[in-house]
Amino acid sequence: MPPSPVSSCRIADLAAARALFAGLRDATVETVAVAYLDPNRRLLGMRHVVGGRDQVAISIRTVAVDALAFGAVGVVMAHNHPSGDATPSTRDVAFTQALAAGLRTLEVVLLDHLVIAGEQVMSLRAMGVV
Repeated sequence: MPPSPVSSCRIADLAAARALFAGLRDATVETVAVAYLDPNRRLLGMRHVVGGRDQVAISIRTVAVDALAFGAVGVVMAHNHPSGDATPSTRDVAFTQALAAGLRTLEVVLLDHLVIAGEQVMSLRAMGVV
């Protein structure tokens, strides 16, 4: 699905990010959502990608192209685990580290990557991954 512009809201903290991505809680297949932010952490636009029962794929290139198209300086992403366990997988951690490094080359900051499973939310920033 192509990125879409959204109404102006500010993603200033984890609580705001949790609210933004709350719709992922009840998805029955893995879905990733990426939020693109301006220097004041106002939401410029989002992209949602729907995957399968236990994985979803989005490329670093796609996130980077969207970030440049929106003129974003920050990105927050989230995906759900329909299994009910919000523990990030090894693949989640590796992708997050690679995405953060790739975005840095474009002067865009990966602010956080959240893994959502029901009411559980794990922040890879809080875990020291980002």
